[in-house]
Order: sequence, then structure tokens, then C-alpha cells
Amino acid sequence: MENVERLSRLLGAMELVELAPRLERGMPRWPTHPHFILDPTMTHAHDGYYCQSLAMPEHLGCHCDAPAHALADSMEATIDRISARHLMAPAVVYDFSSLNLQAGELIDAPQIEQMERESGIRVGADEIALVNYGWLKRHWRTDDRAQWYATNSPGMTEAAVKLFASRKPRAVGADSIACEVPLVNGVAGPNPGHMKHWLPQGILILECVANLEKLPKRVYFAALPLPIANGSGSPLRPVALF
Repeated sequence: MENVERLSRLLGAMELVELAPRLERGMPRWPTHPHFILDPTMTHAHDGYYCQSLAMPEHLGCHCDAPAHALADSMEATIDRISARHLMAPAVVYDFSSLNLQAGELIDAPQIEQMERESGIRVGADEIALVNYGWLKRHWRTDDRAQWYATNSPGMTEAAVKLFASRKPRAVGADSIACEVPLVNGVAGPNPGHMKHWLPQGILILECVANLEKLPKRVYFAALPLPIANGSGSPLRPVALF
């Protein structure tokens, strides 16, 4: 009981920032994924109560990729088989928003290492790396131009991907729709995190992480995926505490 009360006081004294964009009509989606459908199915006037129906892919808004999403030989590594604790860990924010990156441009390993030297902080084993390209803040929208965000983004070189993998984090996330994958007008570049260095090593991938510009370099990250049967991934509502 004493530990629970101590934890409650500690959490109550911390800042909390939500890291998921709102789920709403017209939001960006990966080009080949179905639309997010939100229907006001039951209403007070018609049915005596209010209840909406949802139709959505597993990979929408802020979400997590499990290994089964990209790897045909890892179909046992689905989201429902991953521990609920997996995405509850210290995190380091790598803020590259000041570079004003354009679609197709890449973050390289020396830039990551330089940022670590300047800040004195680097992601470690069983932690989470969060990369802020400044992309979601600049380009997320839900009008008729929403899909530009989903078809254009910066990314990372394979050397940068390997550098993060060498630190053995639990997950790597970013504020773009495909984390390390660059996109230009719907044409995707290499995906070494998905196919070679992250998911094959059990390092989960987080995408469309919002509000990273509001965070200090070091935070506590907490998110719970939905226990979707045989899920390739899951929407998330993560928070950062600091």
C-alpha cells in the first residue's frame, strides 16, 4: 500500500504529455491502408444512447509495428504476444526538427552521435529512442491535403538504423508515418529497420508519434498496445512523463 501511494504522489507531481494525434475522419494513412471510418451508429435521439462504430487498420495514427507486420518468418511475434510492459521504459528524444528536413532527406549515424555528445544523453539497452523530424508538427492535417504527410517524409540511413540497433532499445519511434523509411511523392526508400535491424531483433517500431517537440531529452514513456489476436501492430495512446 505504501509503495502504491508513493507512486501515485510521484506520478501526480510529474508533467504528462500525450503523444498520439487524434483519431478522426480524414486523418493521414499509409497509402495502401483502408480509410479510418467513424460512424455515429447509435444516437440518443434514435436509440436512447450514444455509441460510435470504428473501422480502421491496425496501423493508424500513433501505432506500433510488431515483427509479424514485415517478416513472414516471424508470424509468432504478433502484438498480443508482446508483454504489456514492453513499451513502458525510459526514453531519449533525438530532436532534429531544427534541420527543417525535406521529404527524402536522411538522418545519418554521425548526426545522432553528435547530438548525443552535445546533450550527454544516449539511448541505452531496454530503453526507447524517439526521433523528432519535426514532420508531424509541420504537416499533419485532416483536410483534402492530409495524404501529403503520408506520402512524403524524411528517414534514416542504414548506418543510423544500425547504430540505434546496437544500443539494444525496446523500440525506436518517430513522428513520421514509417519511422526510418524516406518517402517522396508516395515512393518509399529502403526500410532497413523493418526488414533487417529492428523488427528481426525484436525492436518494435513506433510511428506517427506526436508532440515530441514538447519534451525534454529524457522522459519516461508509457504505452499499451491493444491485445489484438494475431495483431501485426496496434494503435497506441502513449504518454511521456517527466
